[in-house]
Formats: sequence, structure tokens, C-alpha cells
Amino acid sequence: MCIHNRLFALIFRILFLAGCGIGLYLNSGLPSGKPAPYMLIFYTIQSNALCFIFFAILIIKTFLDLKNKGIKGTTVFLPHFKGAVTMAIAVTFIIYQFVLVPKFLSAAAAAYTIFNWQNMLVHYFVPIAALTDWLVFDEKLNFRWFDPIVWLMLPIAYFIFILIRARFGGVIEIVKSPYPYFFIDVELLGWIKVIKNACLLIFGFLVLGYLIFIVDRVKIRRHSPKFDVLQTR
Repeated sequence: MCIHNRLFALIFRILFLAGCGIGLYLNSGLPSGKPAPYMLIFYTIQSNALCFIFFAILIIKTFLDLKNKGIKGTTVFLPHFKGAVTMAIAVTFIIYQFVLVPKFLSAAAAAYTIFNWQNMLVHYFVPIAALTDWLVFDEKLNFRWFDPIVWLMLPIAYFIFILIRARFGGVIEIVKSPYPYFFIDVELLGWIKVIKNACLLIFGFLVLGYLIFIVDRVKIRRHSPKFDVLQTR
């Protein structure tokens, strides 16, 4: 299904950008008067910031298309890169829900508040809304078979960034470690375990990327032939 209505898409994307911006603001430390630039080290914040920038540009493009082409239709903007953005933010939800939340629910981390606005917006709202935008407002059949492989550049680049930052950047205050996540903490787990975890995560990215690719193909094939016939009547 693809809704060919640029006004609906524009409204949805403005709401998305507002929620994403509020989430980033709440995680910046600014509400408490103590800016926390170290939060930019976390994948969650980087992936949310990526979504914020991409959707800000997409909103401008959608508005211009609405003005120049009318309300009916869709707005296409860097569809291959949007696939990478969608995959990257989806992983934010998956890792948080299935890896970090179980750890936070343990007795050792009982003081951590999981379900507050600060966490709900960046870990749930933004990933779900970004995926919804792609499913509902984008024409399908955009991705090439090798796109999910190209999309791996984002997590690989982040992993390299983390290793370099840990070597020269020192301890991150909120986690008391040079590494933002325990499963890539070389000091805690050792290189062999971290490399295994990284390979597993990258493989997970690849699987998710191809799931997105399959949905992109299946949705078109399901409806296009009959839909085209109906459109000509």
C-alpha cells in the first residue's frame, strides 16, 4: 500500500520531525541545564540525528512537490539512502528492546528508567514512525539487490568510530567505560568476543536490510497488476 497524498505525507513528516527533535532535546542534557555532548557517541542519538536531518530535507522536498505538483502523488528523495536510514533506525529499536532492556531490567541496573519520554521517543517513536513513513508514503520497487550490502557502511563506520574514540576519548560518564555499549566493550570482553559480537550485529543488519528489500519487492508484486487494470477503467 502507498498513499498518494502529499498533504498527508507532509503532516505525518512534520509530526515525525517534531517527535524526533523533542527526543534529541530531552537526551541532550539541556532540560536539566547540563549539556551532555557525550550522548552524541551513542548509536541511538546518531541514528536519531540522521533521521532528523534526512526528514527535515524530505519535508522541504514534500512541501515543494505539494506546491508545484499538487496534492496527489508521492515525493521521492534519495530512495536508496532512505533505505539505509530506515534500516539504521530500525536497529535502534531492536537492540534497545531485545538487548539493552533485558540488561536494564536486571537488579544491577534497576535504577534506570526505561519507559520515559526521553527513551520512548528515540527508541520507539522514531524507529516505528520512520518505518511507517517508508511503508505508507513511498513507492516500492526502489531498491537494488546489493543495496543492503551498501547500507552496511553505516554500522561498520560506527564500529570503527567507537574503537577510535575509545582509544583517544576516555571514559563516557554515563556508562563509566570508554565504550558506549557493553557488548562492544573491549576492556570488559576482550577483542575476540567483541569481534564476534560485531560480526553478529553486522550480520543482523544485513538480514534486516534484505527483509526491507523483500518487502519492497513483494508489496509491488502483490498489487500492481490488478491495480493497474483498475486504474485504466
